[in-house]
Amino acid sequence: MNAALLALGALGLLVQPPGVTPSRSGSLPAGTQLARAKKPLLLGATTAAAILANRASFRDHLAMVKLTEAQRARWKAVRRPFTLVAVFGSWCGDSHRQLPDLLALDAEINPFIDVRYLGVGRDMALAPTAWPDGCPPQKVARVPTFYLFATQPGGGQKLVGKVVETPPPSRTMAAVLVDLVETQAHAH
Repeated sequence: MNAALLALGALGLLVQPPGVTPSRSGSLPAGTQLARAKKPLLLGATTAAAILANRASFRDHLAMVKLTEAQRARWKAVRRPFTLVAVFGSWCGDSHRQLPDLLALDAEINPFIDVRYLGVGRDMALAPTAWPDGCPPQKVARVPTFYLFATQPGGGQKLVGKVVETPPPSRTMAAVLVDLVETQAHAH
């Protein structure tokens, strides 16, 4: 029976063996409660590896991302320096679905595109110092939001575009982000 309890606990299920009555506080006697491990929120600057380690949902959605060869080629062809900041909530379903598209693009190395990830809580609060150097802090109303900054002469950053929450119907976030970066690369 202990093996069965451990197996259920590994699935994140709270289990109670037969014949054990919870105490008034709702807890079970020592050794019989396998509590669901609560995942910590990712807050502030983080990495693609930390995002993927944080929630299985990010990994599952990344496994479903299908970048086209054209998207890969267009992403890699950008030769103007940009910083793409993804503000997301590790608790947010839209972030779980949309952020993996950027994770897939980020794996296609382009030294001209610096991708940064910033996690926020449900209050959308993000300290101004959390923004990458040179990127002016932006107000965050919904997540995920992808902010594209173009590097200016002297190294400063200027906001040149953003995508909020979800792409238009029948488009993927990867397609929208490639279009945004490519359009801005040709704008100057």
